[in-house]
Amino acid sequence: MLIVLLQLLLAHVLGDFVLQPKSLVEKRKIHIKYLLLHVAIHTIALIIIFSQTLKDHWHGVVFIMATHLAIDSLKIWYEHKWPTKPFRAFVFDQILHLLMIAIVIIFYYPDYFQQLQLWSPTNLLYLLTLLVLVFVTPIIMRVFFSRWDTEQAFTGKKTETLLDAGLVIGVLERLMVVIFIQINFLPGIGFLIAAKSIFRFGDLTQAKNTKFTEYILVGTFLSFTIALLLGVLLKYAMTTIVT
Repeated sequence: MLIVLLQLLLAHVLGDFVLQPKSLVEKRKIHIKYLLLHVAIHTIALIIIFSQTLKDHWHGVVFIMATHLAIDSLKIWYEHKWPTKPFRAFVFDQILHLLMIAIVIIFYYPDYFQQLQLWSPTNLLYLLTLLVLVFVTPIIMRVFFSRWDTEQAFTGKKTETLLDAGLVIGVLERLMVVIFIQINFLPGIGFLIAAKSIFRFGDLTQAKNTKFTEYILVGTFLSFTIALLLGVLLKYAMTTIVT
């Protein structure tokens, strides 16, 4: 199973990245023949990689070829409809391609997935922690800061920053804290706090705004506190409840 999975992933990387220059990406938005060329290149890569076992895996090759054409057509439509959201289109596109690869693996190895405990306590704990980090924590912080009129106070500051950059940074830093706790790399948390403090030092010294400084400090400490609590709780659950 692992060999087939790696072969499919190799073909995907070759077809979607290595053998697809930016010029082809732009041209396929204009004319369908370039999209068909891209799918043909992807299919040839699959055939070459599965050349020794093609008679056993041709169903998967055909399935990947057909779904790749459909998914990329959907992506082109999405990019025309929402041209300002290319990253979202890219993420959805890659998720769908990987999902199709997973379907092929399940088709060839159904017994393996029947024995696989998808909803095991370990997987549920990881999923729950991830959801809390990405979705619940930003809401908690938003509600916490609602006592202060931060929208009006820092409107000028927000226009100088990237859209949603603070949200992304917060999610990444909390995720890193939880990971560091799980692998017992506690010094990494200190390095992370120090790195963020260094990058924020310039903003805080130039701002000359006490409210903005307090807002940054409270937000940073609150974010790290939640991440530390989640990391410790996950560590405790994994070592006591699950085992």
